[in-house]
Amino acid sequence: FWVAAGEAKGNERVRRMFIECARWADDVKFTPNDRPTWHTARWPVLAEDAPPEAKAAAAAREGKPAGQALEAGNLNFAMLSNSESTPAERALSLCWVFHVVGDIHQPMHVSDLYSAQYPTGNPAATLSYVDDPIRDSTIPLHILWDSNTLRKPTLAEVDQAASAYVLANPRSSYPELTAHPISDQNFLEQWAQESHQVAVDWALDIQTVPDPNIGQDSDQLVKAMVNFILNGVSPVDEAPEVPAEYWNDLQTTAQRRITLAGYRIADLVISAADSIEAERAFVGR
Repeated sequence: FWVAAGEAKGNERVRRMFIECARWADDVKFTPNDRPTWHTARWPVLAEDAPPEAKAAAAAREGKPAGQALEAGNLNFAMLSNSESTPAERALSLCWVFHVVGDIHQPMHVSDLYSAQYPTGNPAATLSYVDDPIRDSTIPLHILWDSNTLRKPTLAEVDQAASAYVLANPRSSYPELTAHPISDQNFLEQWAQESHQVAVDWALDIQTVPDPNIGQDSDQLVKAMVNFILNGVSPVDEAPEVPAEYWNDLQTTAQRRITLAGYRIADLVISAADSIEAERAFVGR
């Protein structure tokens, strides 16, 4: 946070640290603050060629997603809104609210594909690789969705992208924003289901190559993913190209989902602040 704030002072320093909250949950991977299961809430997606055992495994979930993003989001929003939470607790909760809400707006974070190619599941599309349309390399389908619109996370680039997204996607263009974000107690699940429907409709319908280390446990797969992100080391040498139509739809959809997530995060933070202010006014402090 200090590095992100740089030499900035006053409101600009606060703004920079506030923005940094969004990526904190990824920056602390493999530390005591890491919560690996809080980044996803994945419902099964069954391909037509999914084997019977895959269908049985998906049915065994009884409609419940893998991963605790929804529970984590509800917990941290409650902590963020609670006037009795300590400043340190609210700071951590703010980071998690930013991150969880962002994650569940990304279709790969809420979907596991079961197919003949992935009979035991492809969690969050982390095991499937395609040719990167931007760089001459292979890339997990999950990362393609994570990073397709912005790959230079400098403050200037983030500010420019945010302004462009808001201009292209004003609040008035989202019928989903007509109601207060917490008017329904299952609001996080509803938002995640929007993303899941994108995966069901088309986002997972693309030719990929599986990770050759597909049999590893989840911890090793996550470490391999982080190694790819930090060092660009891919276990796959060649993968299918991303069709132009898919690439165009991905970028349009991702920008819409990112901007919608931003509006919803803002509404949640303001709602939490209003709750604390109302409670403090009531007790007279």
